[in-house]
Amino acid sequence: MKILFLALSLLALLNPAKSDETLRLGGYLESSINYFDGKNEVTSSNALFRLEGNYDIKNKGKIESHLLYHYDMKPLDPFHTFKDKSIYSKIINNYYQEMYDGLEIEERIVADRLLEIYSSGYFDHLSYSSFYPKETIVLDRALIKLYYDSFDITFGKQQIAWGTGYAFNPTDVWNIKDPTAPDASKIGVLAVNLAFFFGDNSSLQIITSPGSDFDHWKYGARIKSTAGRFEYSFSGIRDKTDDGELLGIPEKFQIGADLTGEIFNEIGYRFEGAFLNPRYHGMAATDTDSSYVQFTTGFDYTFGNGLYFLTEYYYNGLGEKRNSDYDIRSFLRLTGGEMSGLAENYAAFAVSYTLKNDYILSIVSVCNIDDNSAVFVPEIEYSFDENISVKLGADIFAGSSERSEFGGIFNSISLAVTGFF
Repeated sequence: MKILFLALSLLALLNPAKSDETLRLGGYLESSINYFDGKNEVTSSNALFRLEGNYDIKNKGKIESHLLYHYDMKPLDPFHTFKDKSIYSKIINNYYQEMYDGLEIEERIVADRLLEIYSSGYFDHLSYSSFYPKETIVLDRALIKLYYDSFDITFGKQQIAWGTGYAFNPTDVWNIKDPTAPDASKIGVLAVNLAFFFGDNSSLQIITSPGSDFDHWKYGARIKSTAGRFEYSFSGIRDKTDDGELLGIPEKFQIGADLTGEIFNEIGYRFEGAFLNPRYHGMAATDTDSSYVQFTTGFDYTFGNGLYFLTEYYYNGLGEKRNSDYDIRSFLRLTGGEMSGLAENYAAFAVSYTLKNDYILSIVSVCNIDDNSAVFVPEIEYSFDENISVKLGADIFAGSSERSEFGGIFNSISLAVTGFF
C-alpha cells in the first residue's frame, strides 16, 4: 500500500496537468506532549504527519487521498489515566473478576502467575519499541468522486458527518465522537456514497458501508432541505458491523432528524434526535421492547465584540440514571460509539474569543447532570506564523473520584506545535 501510494503520487507529480485538471498537495506536521497529574506522573509524546493530495478534473470528478503517519515517541497506556478507585477501574476490575470466577483451577494458576508478573513492574522496564506499537500508517481518505448532472457518486474511504449537534450527534452513526473535542477531524469511512440533488437546497444521500458479509453491511439514507431560515434533514439507517458484534453491540435500526437555523436577533438554534430500536438475539424486527431515544438541543450566539457562546443539552435514553448502574455494558456502549456518556442527562457549553488576531482563547465543558461531574477543556492557540501554530490546553475533571464519570480521571496538560504546508 505504501509503495502504491508513493508511486501514484510521483506519477501525478511528473505527469503534466491539463488545463481542466488541478493537482493540490498539502498537509501538516504536529508534535505534542501530554502530562497527567497521576501518582506516577504519566507523560506521553507523539508526532503526527498528514499528507493531503487532491486531483480535480473539471466537471468530471476528483481523486482525493490523505495519508496519516503517527509516531509514538512515548506511548500512553490509557488505563494509567484512571484513578485507582474510579468508576472505570471498578467496571474493569468487576469484569475481570467475573471472568476469573469462570476459569478452571489450572487456568486460574496461569492467570495468577501472569498477574504477579505484571504487578511486579517487570513490564515497566521493557523498551517501548518492543512492548508498544510505536508507529502506524493509516490511509484516512482514499476516494474517487464522479460528477453527473443530477447526482454525485463517491467510492472509497471518505468523510461522512451527519447531524447538527456540536458536542453530541445522536444521528451520526458513522463516527465515534469525543464530546470534549467537538472540532476534532472525522475519521474516514469506507463506503459508497450516492447523492442526488433537487434544486439549490435539497438533496438525497444514500450510503452503504461494507462488512465481512452482506449481513454486516451498514446502510442508510438522508434527505436534506431548507424552509425559510432553517435547514433540516431526516435519516434512516440499518446498523450492524463486525466491530459492533465483537463488542456485543446488537443490530439496530434508527430513524433520525435534525434542524438548524436562526430564530431571532442572530441567535442560532439546533436540534438533533434519533429513535433507535436494537434487535437482540431472538427478537423480530418489529419488536420495540428495547427501543430508546437520544436527542440534543441548543443555542449559540456571537456578540458584537466577537465573543462566541454555545450551550447544548443532551438526553441519552440508553444511559444510566444512577452511577451505581455503570457496568461493563455501559463502558462498551461508550467505547463502541453507541452513546456519548454513561448517564442519561448532560449539558455542554463552549466559549471562544479571538484576541489581536493572533490568539484564540476557548473553553469547552461537558457536565454529567446525573452524577454531578464535569470536564473542562480550556485552550489557548497562538498563530506564530500563518503556517505555524502553538496550542496549550488542559483537561480538568471535577466530581467524586469514586462515584462519577468524570471525577475518576486524572487532569492533564498538553502542548502541541503544528506546521502547515
